[in-house]
Amino acid sequence: MGRPVKDIELDGSPVRLFAFWLRDLRGTADLTLQQLAHRTGYGRTTVSDAMGGVTFPSRRVTLAVVEACEGDLKRWAEFWGQVRRALDGGTAADLTPPPWDGPSAPPDGGSVCPPGCARVEPHGYYTESVETRLRLDTPAPEAVERRVVVSTCDQLARIPLAFSVPRHTDDGRAEHGLHVSVVQGGRLRGSEHPYESYFRQELALGAPVPAGTRHTYVLRLRIPSEQPMAPHFVHIPLTRSERFRLYVRFDPARPPRAVWRLDGVPTAVIYQRVPGTPALSVPPDATVAADFTGMKVGYGYGLRWEDA
Repeated sequence: MGRPVKDIELDGSPVRLFAFWLRDLRGTADLTLQQLAHRTGYGRTTVSDAMGGVTFPSRRVTLAVVEACEGDLKRWAEFWGQVRRALDGGTAADLTPPPWDGPSAPPDGGSVCPPGCARVEPHGYYTESVETRLRLDTPAPEAVERRVVVSTCDQLARIPLAFSVPRHTDDGRAEHGLHVSVVQGGRLRGSEHPYESYFRQELALGAPVPAGTRHTYVLRLRIPSEQPMAPHFVHIPLTRSERFRLYVRFDPARPPRAVWRLDGVPTAVIYQRVPGTPALSVPPDATVAADFTGMKVGYGYGLRWEDA
């Protein structure tokens, strides 16, 4: 039996970001490392290292893996070049990682934008604002998230949705879940759970959105009532995202011992018991707010707390 595959923490490193999406591509293709090695002609260790997030794979190995997984060779070659330039002294903010055309396997095989669509942004849209209101004074944690996106393609038809729900250190349950529903702005299609803490769906819009037009959608996110929530909520942009506003309503009867603001931190800092970032005071109504702009791709923005 092979060794268990460790999750990749997105900490702002271009190499880890590249490995995260290359591993996602392999997961979509449903290939074992042995099958991938056979298809590429490279050794199992070589293809495993390409997705390990420690070293940056060569262009030749990358494209062999992408071809074996039936990925977009042209887009992956461009992404590889962006990462190479970032490692040579460029900026990670210029990276445009997948999904370039929405979720890797949408229910009907379609893409975010129609074929031949002229796009300004590589993803067909960018996020103008995110406002999240998280309730921790309810029987189960519940977040309502309002997002405003701006279409940059001719007829934006769908938006990929991805959620990371890390397991609490005290959670020994076998099941690990997330329930997503739409309050406004579209309907959900498909449901994928490729990794224990990673959930993926797609929002189909009621009508195509022309380029330059805003579209607002609202989601309700809930975890099962018996499932403890990890003590943080962060937004990690993987594409252009201009503003994030977060409100966390704690239980006034059991306020947290401490709350820290996370403003553009590597993913590893999010999981530190005391992250070493500015601490915030908790007002009498137990609601803590944080506002972020100028966010960078791959870094975390939000709040971490220590439970009572």
